[in-house]
Amino acid sequence: MGKIFSFIILFNLTPFLFPQDVEIIQNMVFIQGSTFLMGIEEAELVELAELGKKVPHMSMVHSRWWFGDEMPVHNVTLESFFIDIYEVTNAQYFQFVKATDYVSQGEWAKYATEGREDHPVINVTWNDAAAYAKWAGKRLPSEAEWEYAARGGSERHWFPWGNEPDPKMANYRFKGESFIAGVWRLIGLRKINTKSVGSYPANGFGLYDMIGNVSEWMSDYHRPYTEASELIDSYRQFGPWGEDEPNYNKKVVRGGGWDDPNAVFIRITGRSGRDPETYSSNTGFRCVKSVY
Repeated sequence: MGKIFSFIILFNLTPFLFPQDVEIIQNMVFIQGSTFLMGIEEAELVELAELGKKVPHMSMVHSRWWFGDEMPVHNVTLESFFIDIYEVTNAQYFQFVKATDYVSQGEWAKYATEGREDHPVINVTWNDAAAYAKWAGKRLPSEAEWEYAARGGSERHWFPWGNEPDPKMANYRFKGESFIAGVWRLIGLRKINTKSVGSYPANGFGLYDMIGNVSEWMSDYHRPYTEASELIDSYRQFGPWGEDEPNYNKKVVRGGGWDDPNAVFIRITGRSGRDPETYSSNTGFRCVKSVY
């Protein structure tokens, strides 16, 4: 597994006082409970259209369709929690499978080859991720927990380091995607380009790869942020959200990954929904643990 998994984290736990009655957990960071603003304003869709301008045919229509589910900005109050410093690796997932004889829905072993032990596990379904988390005595993060932790204590920026893309800070395909590359992606022949966890700088909370490398399964269903009927109606243009619709039971993924061709897709507020029984070479997970 390497040295990154061999010590107890004693630094940069949070900018807050660590509670004396809470035990430090190895390879996790304590996040103090807080209230914060989650999501985006409708006016920010213009910025996202500009940020994603290198994506073919990117326009305000696409911006609203792809990113409208991030609206509106709203207050969220969180209890304190712990979160994994790194995404769950192939080696860690192997230990889980070995200990439990768990039969995965996904093809995680396909890319868990020699030399990739400390790469994030991929090709796992939401159910696979949840099973691992339960075995580890943890759980999958809520969207709110993940978004707050991903900011690393910073203000409302698109990325943990600010508003400008920086390929030195996260693993994604910043050079975009050619037509041929797109064909290779669609037929599943693109070379896997995950990196060892911790290969890029940590955010302000000491967390690695919160954006980029692999997108991460959340505990939440992909729903509008508010129950207000007028917003639910407007969300139908990029939903749909009705209980009889096929998208209704999708789980959220966050953070973007190595195969995303533009920084607009790896932003902190970005979210999308996927069937919990599907898997992807661009998706893995990390876990959280409640404090009390």
